[in-house]
Amino acid sequence: MNPTYYVAQVRTRDWARILNVALAALLAGVLAYSTAQTARLNEANARVSAMVQKAFYETCELTEGMSVNFRKLLVAGETGQMQALLNETALQTQGALSNLALLPLGQETVSSTLKFINQAGDFSTALSARLANGGGLTAEDYDALERLSQTAAAFSVRMGRLLDRYERGEAVFDADDYEATGEESLYPLTGAAADYPVLLYDGPFSDGRADGEFKGLAGLAEVNESGARQALSAFLGGSAALEYTGTSSIPVDCYEYSAQLGGYALTAGVTKAGGQVLYMLSDTPVEAVNLTDRQAVDAARAFLMARGYGELELSYSSRFDGILTVNFAAVQNGVVLYPDLIKVQVSLADGTVVGLEAANYLMNHVPRQLALPKLTEQDATSRIGGALTPLSARLCVIPENTSEHLCWEVRASSGQDTFLVYIDAASGIERRLMQVIEGENGSLVM
Repeated sequence: MNPTYYVAQVRTRDWARILNVALAALLAGVLAYSTAQTARLNEANARVSAMVQKAFYETCELTEGMSVNFRKLLVAGETGQMQALLNETALQTQGALSNLALLPLGQETVSSTLKFINQAGDFSTALSARLANGGGLTAEDYDALERLSQTAAAFSVRMGRLLDRYERGEAVFDADDYEATGEESLYPLTGAAADYPVLLYDGPFSDGRADGEFKGLAGLAEVNESGARQALSAFLGGSAALEYTGTSSIPVDCYEYSAQLGGYALTAGVTKAGGQVLYMLSDTPVEAVNLTDRQAVDAARAFLMARGYGELELSYSSRFDGILTVNFAAVQNGVVLYPDLIKVQVSLADGTVVGLEAANYLMNHVPRQLALPKLTEQDATSRIGGALTPLSARLCVIPENTSEHLCWEVRASSGQDTFLVYIDAASGIERRLMQVIEGENGSLVM
């Protein structure tokens, strides 16, 4: 055998062994790496699964707590207790929103749920702030709480059913299940559990000064049901079909009615003292929009003036689903009385007044003994913050806890932002500062 050929053969076999050993080592390394990666992935999936499970459990627990708190609020009789329940509910909504964000669902999938929980939290926060400022709850507030309670209860029950499916091992968060219907869907996460109240802001001091005493009804003779029916019929223009449905005492003793006014179904309450219309609510959706906001405001003002409400100043308006909600404040000798607010809802289809909230007006509207302001308009505008440019000023009465104060309302700007500054017309102190935020459907004052 050729020695050179033999050496070459040996070298070839050696290189083959080396290559095989290297490939085996590489394969072992790849397998070890793959095993480690799989372990890490399994561990990560387990952590994600645990996080999803925790978020789901906590969402169920928090929504059940919301349901219980809303039910408690309907029977609570002490302001401090009501505030505590509202604050707790607001925290529960924040927790529920945080946990929903951890579920493996897209934003659109749970949009209705997020909207409902956001509304519940906003409503709770707003009512808590009102109570903290010495205000109270209106009949409309209690109606909203009742609807929120029912919605939260139904939502909680269905979340419990969804949790049962999850605990039985169903892959309820798989994408294939998102568009399913009936019991196999992600309802209520993918669909609204029920209708819920829409919150409309009514301008500065829309919570009024609700201390429970209806000063505007003091001394008025009590009317019977027949007298209340006649008063409501006249208020609606004499053409409405009325049906007596019973009595209520929140927030004041009333006769309750259902009414048909043209194509609108209404409910209304008339006070036993004096036969005053306390509220009207419509359940009829408005599809067409044929009027401008200005035309609807004029219709609301004319409606109130024709019913003896006297001089009124437009506070704010907001538009939603074909209805313009207009808030007016009473005026005495050129001074705007913010505690004496009355809210009117006008159909943008035909200008019909389909809603009224007069609790603050009836609670506070009495003649005031208004002292002359010690500060001039110029004095007041000179006291606002240096970063603000005054635009206009007017005298007004504002509520603060159980008191009222004569103030200069100074409208001012800072860049593109608008603010309302309330300077006490006697002491010169700045009592309130609010920012006006213009939105698509109206103005928000915070």
